[in-house]
Order: sequence, then structure tokens, then C-alpha cells
Amino acid sequence: MLVAPSLIPRPAHSVVRMLVGEVKVVGALPEGAVLLCSNHVSYRDVFLFGMVRSSARLLVHPLVFSFPFLKKFAVRWGFVQVSIDDAVALLKQGETVAICPTGLVEALGEAELPFKTGAVRIAQQAGVPMVPVYFYYGNYPGRWVTPFSITVQNIFLFCLWPLYRRGVTIIVGPPMDSAGDVKERTKVLKAAVEALKP
Repeated sequence: MLVAPSLIPRPAHSVVRMLVGEVKVVGALPEGAVLLCSNHVSYRDVFLFGMVRSSARLLVHPLVFSFPFLKKFAVRWGFVQVSIDDAVALLKQGETVAICPTGLVEALGEAELPFKTGAVRIAQQAGVPMVPVYFYYGNYPGRWVTPFSITVQNIFLFCLWPLYRRGVTIIVGPPMDSAGDVKERTKVLKAAVEALKP
């Protein structure tokens, strides 16, 4: 059963600031249900969607729910296992849902990984607009990390995060219609997210 957003305590702003520093949001969301679609720069991203809209429900990998400690907070903060049916149901209830279409974290946050088609399919089935979002962190490792796998890159970031806690700018783009060929709309969505990079 999906819990109503009004019953879900969100991560405190103080926790977000401890993890990432100062947060600046540029742009605004339209009223009503929307699907937020962002680049996936860091595991810290999961706390940032709530800075765009406090009631946003984030779709996360099922693995998060397999660890008791992580599951406890994931449930508490209203995260939902990635499921097209559940996401569509939430959107049709008028909620805001957030997804990172790459499905994986990119250490440099440059949206180089391909987007999966799930975001477009969710928006189409729910009949809601997609809103591109870009997380731009103020200080990140250089390209010296790229020879390593994505997993190793993110281990570096996890271990060194205090060195890179220099704030984040969250850039919210204009709403997009999801209608059309799923693969083509996915390419358009990815381009829209990339275009938000400062």
C-alpha cells in the first residue's frame, strides 16, 4: 500500500545542507501532478527532490529496500520501489513523482549514460507532463575518475564527500509533453536535461 504524502516526514533541510551545503533552486514547477526527471550526479540527489517540491515521491532501486537500515529511512521518507504501475497510480492521485532515468549514478553528472524509457512510459500512461531537472554541484572531481568504473567512481565520492560539499544548484526546466514515440521522446527528454547544465 502506498502511503499518503501528508503522512510522510521529509528529510530535514539541515540534513540536506550537511550533506551538500547550500541549495539554490532555479525555476518553478507547475501546479498539479508532474514527473520530475533528472540527471543522477550523486547518491545525495535523493534528498534534493524534496527541495523542489516537498511532497515529491522518489522512485528508487529495489536494492535500497533489501537493507533494513536503508529500508527504514526509504519508507519513512516516502521513497517507492521503481514500478511503472505504482508511479502511474501516484501521479493519477495528483502526487509529484521523481525519477532518475539513467538508473545509475554518474560521478561527473554530465548525463552521458543513456536514459531508459521508463520515464516517458510513466508520463504517457499517467497523462502528466515531464519536468527536466538538473543537479549542478559546485565542486566535483575532475575527469581523472573516468578511467574507473561507475561503481568505483561513486566509492571515491562517498569517501571524499566532505571535500566536495560545495553546494548545489537545482535547475528546473519547463514542462514537456510526453506524447509520441517512446524512444524518440526519451532522447528529447535527455537533451532537455542536458540543456539545463550551466
